[in-house]
Amino acid sequence: MPTLPRAAATQLPWLPPRSSCLPRPSGCSAKSPPSLSNAAVLRSVKSPSATPRQVVAVYSAAARQLGFHHDLPTYKALLSFLASKRRFRAIELLLARMPHDGLLPGPALLLPLVRSFSAAGRGLDALLRTCPSPLSERLLSSLIHSLALTGDHNIARSVLAAAAGLGQPLHARHYSGLVRALYDRDGVRSATEFLDLLAAKGCFPDEFFYRSLIRDICLRGGNSITAAFEVVEQMRRSGREPDLVVWNTLVQGCARQGQMSKAEQVMAEMERKSGAAMADAWTYNALISGIPDRLMSQDGILAFRRMVERGVSPDVVTFSALIGGLGRAGRVWECNAMLGKMVRLGIPPDVACYKVLVGVYRINNMPDDASAIAEAMKYDLLDSEGCKKPPKHMRSWFLNKPPTPAHPNGGTGAVDASLFNFSVPLSGGF
Repeated sequence: MPTLPRAAATQLPWLPPRSSCLPRPSGCSAKSPPSLSNAAVLRSVKSPSATPRQVVAVYSAAARQLGFHHDLPTYKALLSFLASKRRFRAIELLLARMPHDGLLPGPALLLPLVRSFSAAGRGLDALLRTCPSPLSERLLSSLIHSLALTGDHNIARSVLAAAAGLGQPLHARHYSGLVRALYDRDGVRSATEFLDLLAAKGCFPDEFFYRSLIRDICLRGGNSITAAFEVVEQMRRSGREPDLVVWNTLVQGCARQGQMSKAEQVMAEMERKSGAAMADAWTYNALISGIPDRLMSQDGILAFRRMVERGVSPDVVTFSALIGGLGRAGRVWECNAMLGKMVRLGIPPDVACYKVLVGVYRINNMPDDASAIAEAMKYDLLDSEGCKKPPKHMRSWFLNKPPTPAHPNGGTGAVDASLFNFSVPLSGGF
């Protein structure tokens, strides 16, 4: 066994007794000197009186032995010990050595080191630079996810900034969870500032990231639509213009919060932008589906009328949203009027529309009508010819559906019949 360095000359209780390392004459029998194992290194780490110099000396002596097996638990214990003693340069050297021993650092090993470096005010660039470059996708994602879960958002931001500064390719899966955590804790300003930081590092999220983020924000309720517009502004600062999906999400978010005038402004801006996609059936479907049920008899029908006046053809999704909202609000007269108009236009109900109708009639205590709709859906699903129209006897039921009183607690209420007196443009698919 090689002689220990002078720094480890102190007799430590976990070390085997020292013996001479000089070669013995041939024929002289003697026991081979004891070797240092991983267990000896772990005992030195656990000793309360051990100093970093002594522990490193034990590990160095063990590592110089021929056939010494380097394992991950020994590295993990050694690095954690050095981190507790704030021996950061030794940590960097050991991390740089790991790949030569056939080992790679994982999230469980790096996470306490990242926290120690951050607590000491040291930059994480040096720590990440000693890891194999580039960092694996799993390693970086796990680090950020673990830090976000424990509330260490600032450390997670530093890790991503350091990785981007070292040329690490960043993707939305690395930082999407952190952006949402920053939004939940500190608000939209903190999230957009972090996105600006990523943009300064040359990392620009794609349109799929912005679509998902804006949709999630709009679903939060409250004053979330204002936060969604701030994200759109940051999106533009990053050089990306909102696409049709983002516009539709904003329109739906405004409608859900009862801001119909704001929704109209979004649609006007959408059509005013040079090269932007014009409002289509998806846009109006998003608008109508976002209107609360209690406002569907006014705002929903007006939006529908404005839709057809602008030459946009409604589809089954449009009518399903209107029928569902009107029916849940107890406005069965208007619900039946929309149902009849849909059938007259040759727009057949799909399975989702059938389910909406069944639910509407059930909540309005109309079991016979609900049974008739369920029967029509059964015929439609069993049609072997693939015909999308209901059977003739069911079609006549749709067309002649009487304006039944809406709710057992009251009538249907006043309705402007002129709202239904307009022609609907049909596209080639109808």
